[in-house]
Amino acid sequence: MKLDIQKVPLKDKIASSLMQSIIEGEIRVGEKLREAHLAKAFGVSQAPVREAIITLVAQGILEHTPNVGTHVKAYSKDEIIEIYEAREALELYAVESMKKDSSLDLMKEEYAQMLKAAKAKDIQLLVKHDQLFHEVLLSACDNCLIMKLWREQYTKSSVFNVIQGFEASLEDIVLMHMPIIEAMEQKSIDKCKDAVHHHYDVIITNEGNTMAHINVFALGQ
Repeated sequence: MKLDIQKVPLKDKIASSLMQSIIEGEIRVGEKLREAHLAKAFGVSQAPVREAIITLVAQGILEHTPNVGTHVKAYSKDEIIEIYEAREALELYAVESMKKDSSLDLMKEEYAQMLKAAKAKDIQLLVKHDQLFHEVLLSACDNCLIMKLWREQYTKSSVFNVIQGFEASLEDIVLMHMPIIEAMEQKSIDKCKDAVHHHYDVIITNEGNTMAHINVFALGQ
């Protein structure tokens, strides 16, 4: 008997799709999710949609309120900072555990696309390439679980919303990625770790100066 170990359950595909929609701002913080509507949009029955929602609730990405429904969870200021700290820890681990070159050319291309999106004031496209930039960095440690955990935290960051609360221009936010690229060019793990740590420091400091209960976007860690 031959088993297809690459086959991904439908509920996982739907969960992944919902996470990406949250990341890119198509589904906003506090927005209610309706099983019937989502099932129709995905062209499936409600069962796998319900299973996907249960999975995301368990991960803390969605929140279910009895007699009200399920919506994208909003985090307190302290919780958001903890999410940033978790993301930083995962990225620092990835840098420390690099098993292969992290395609500098691809990283530079994502940086260029972010800058282009910033100049066009296209937040959704900026978010997309920010995510890809960091996934290039994370992929260097060749650890699927680390990538999965990072994506969960990235989704919780409500990436699309940070720009509205960040005390910098879009282009300045993108420029915050450059020290990571420069450190990678020098093939210095210590400098790369310093760049990642400093960037999160800036993000967390900014969060401390903004609203106390808003999911903000940690662009360019």
